[in-house]
Amino acid sequence: MSEPNPGKRPAVRHAGRFQLFTGVLVFVAVASLALAGVFAATGGDQSSTEETWSSFKPSSDGLETGARQIADHVGRQYRLPNGQQIVAVTGGPLEFPVEQENLPMRIAVRTSPADGGDITVLEGRGVLYRMCGLGDKCAISEGKPSGERALLLRREALELALYSFRYLDDIEHVVVFIPPPRGENPSNAVHFVRDDVAGQLSRPLRATLPTPVPNADTITTAPNTPAIQALTFANLFKFSLTVGNQDANVFLVLDPLPTGS
Repeated sequence: MSEPNPGKRPAVRHAGRFQLFTGVLVFVAVASLALAGVFAATGGDQSSTEETWSSFKPSSDGLETGARQIADHVGRQYRLPNGQQIVAVTGGPLEFPVEQENLPMRIAVRTSPADGGDITVLEGRGVLYRMCGLGDKCAISEGKPSGERALLLRREALELALYSFRYLDDIEHVVVFIPPPRGENPSNAVHFVRDDVAGQLSRPLRATLPTPVPNADTITTAPNTPAIQALTFANLFKFSLTVGNQDANVFLVLDPLPTGS
């Protein structure tokens, strides 16, 4: 009986190791390619999170440029059933012109007497958007006023707020002046604080405001409308402006809507 050749087993053992090593290299190469694809698609940094939140992002996080770009973008999304843009939207710092000077606004929220009648002056940086329907006193010049159209405008206000909290620097308040009915002065505003929409900011915009953007004829059957209605109505106020008598500011006074409004 011949003795086994001592050189054969090591050869087989090395072949097995070589095959295993080759397999590992192939796996690493495939994984590297996959990771490279992911980094190429996302940029390999936290900016991918921002990109997935919305397809639009202002080029600046400053109030002057960023708020203007948000106003332009959102304003063009909301239209009358005939296709015409429903309101012009402007945005900027929370300021009000008084005697050729822009005075900072301070938000004063006043509760109803039934809820205690307290006044709370809020702190924090804010942005102000104005919706104007281009009619007299910024009323909407086309179409007929309706509850559906009012809801559509509040949806637009919510979208302005979400973009602002997401992309503008250190914003704690968003105020949106809503167009008045024809023949009346502007008196309604939507006011959001960041905590109001914290849940909406933690998921993509389309989860809260699905596309396509509805119009007044389709708003009641659009996805998420009941949630949008509840969120925005809770943040709707009557507003008035009072120039401070001791310091250089304007109080934006927010009162609860009368019962039944």
